[in-house]
Amino acid sequence: MSRDDDDGVEIDLPFLRFYAGNRGVHIGGSGDDGEVIDMEMDEQGEYRRVRKRVRRRLRFVRHLFTYLVLNAIFVALDWRTGGSGDDISWSIWVAGIWGAFLAWEFISNFIAPHLWGRDVEERLVQREMRRRRRE
Repeated sequence: MSRDDDDGVEIDLPFLRFYAGNRGVHIGGSGDDGEVIDMEMDEQGEYRRVRKRVRRRLRFVRHLFTYLVLNAIFVALDWRTGGSGDDISWSIWVAGIWGAFLAWEFISNFIAPHLWGRDVEERLVQREMRRRRRE
């Protein structure tokens, strides 16, 4: 099993990169110019970050499927038992609250990375570097 196959912990700070997993502990640093000293570790780190993002997206799809199936069952049970009369049905409350959490998961997995993810950070750094060179 390679280090990419285990679910270790990675802490990536501007001045230090730390990884602990089934294959041991690895500590890397960065040079004065901001380049990572251990390039192989950086590539593996990038792979793990991408794999983690893909897993979060797949987890969202599983949660969405579970949400749809279970809420269909809840609505069918509520309808079969006669519902709650004039009040809002309990199945609607469950679907609404669970749906809010599901919406938050969707935003954090699909929208937020485009608003303040690593790519955005890199573009902003490049823009600031160009601005400083012109001054």
